[in-house]
Amino acid sequence: MTRQPIADAARRCLLAAALAVAASGGLARAAEPASPPDAEEAADFARRAALAALHGPPKIFLESLDADGIMQRLIGAEVFAGLSERQQELLRTAVREHFLQALAAPQGETGEIAWASTADAGHGAVSVFLGLRYRSTLLKTRWTVARTRRGLAVEDVVLVDPGLSLAAEMGRALGPEPVRRRNAAGEARARAMPRLAGVAAIVAVVLVFARRLPPDRRQLLWIAAVPALLFLVDGALAVQRALSEPYALSDGLPAQPWRQNEKLALAAQAQGLPETAREQWTKALAEGAPAGPVYYQMGLSARGGGDATDAAAEFERARAAAPPAPGAARELAAIALAAGRNADARALLHRYLDDAGPDVESLAALAVAETNLGDTSAALAAIAAARALVGEDWRKAELEARIQARAGNAAAAVAALRPLEAQGKLDRSVLRAEPGYLPIATDPAWVAFLNESAPPKADGGRPQVP
Repeated sequence: MTRQPIADAARRCLLAAALAVAASGGLARAAEPASPPDAEEAADFARRAALAALHGPPKIFLESLDADGIMQRLIGAEVFAGLSERQQELLRTAVREHFLQALAAPQGETGEIAWASTADAGHGAVSVFLGLRYRSTLLKTRWTVARTRRGLAVEDVVLVDPGLSLAAEMGRALGPEPVRRRNAAGEARARAMPRLAGVAAIVAVVLVFARRLPPDRRQLLWIAAVPALLFLVDGALAVQRALSEPYALSDGLPAQPWRQNEKLALAAQAQGLPETAREQWTKALAEGAPAGPVYYQMGLSARGGGDATDAAAEFERARAAAPPAPGAARELAAIALAAGRNADARALLHRYLDDAGPDVESLAALAVAETNLGDTSAALAAIAAARALVGEDWRKAELEARIQARAGNAAAAVAALRPLEAQGKLDRSVLRAEPGYLPIATDPAWVAFLNESAPPKADGGRPQVP
């Protein structure tokens, strides 16, 4: 719901049996299952695919998707195999465009991978959690990566917090009957008859007027016969298509009237108009939009307007919806943490992390809650888990400093930042303006640290900004 939903890497999974027979010299035997990918291999594959979606070239992302597998799960493997190559390609294109639209950075913006982690998805697949950072938002995603006959492929991407599976959203977009079995013989007759009637009419005209024309003008009749030939060719192609395609694709995608209200609601949220956003979300819900993501967005809108009570009510609705929006638990934890209800915040965050997987912000909030509850070892474990998600060491140190600042521990924040000075990655002017350090802004240890003179670099250059 946070991004508008409408990708091909394994196109010929259905040929696996034939390949197995050929490889065995014609002896019929079941094809051996593909080995599951290891976590590191799957994570690297998902990163490359995500970067291609964010920055291009899009072809890399599109080829990473198991478009055939997605459609087989949506409409059935047997039905998909019965489609013509033309029809299969139309559905592949729809899947690719749907996934790319949902993940590509908005026009004029850039995106990056903020953090990554992996977990076993079961059935030989790996879940890769990626934080996609855009200029205006951070999107937590879960990529299901599995090994197919053509190599690694992305089976699905889930927008974790609103609880939206892009593959499932593709199914919603296609409607309840995207493919129907056709009466091939009847359609062939229906397509052939008008064209045969046209040919008969042309022949009749030729027979009527042929004897009335002078001999030197009868060549005009041959010119007039050209449409008859076109009718015959077009009829033959139409009949051939009807007989070769036992299934027919839906003429158009079913209407989703809530999409316009959704678009207006998101625009109102971006403009800081929570009441307008709430009105549009309510209309979207009445038009048939999925409840969990809508309530989640309504909660975000209320929170943006400063109404914590209304936001909490909407997030509770999002959690109770079927299916729920997992991100609602994290938002409720943030509200509880701000209100000083640290035990409630800890319980909600543990539940969220169990359901939705790890991310830097949730682990940072958990570290703060554990610190406030006096459980230092649990707080340090949460900080270590958060550090493990990010890449470079200087980012790990800067992340730990921010977490310690949120917990009000100025001495620990200073200790985390000091190693960056020797690396030339510390700029005190940036730290003074960074809102993440506001909780310790007046702490004497923090004030003294900011007022220290930065030692000159050996090469005379300026320190780098984290």
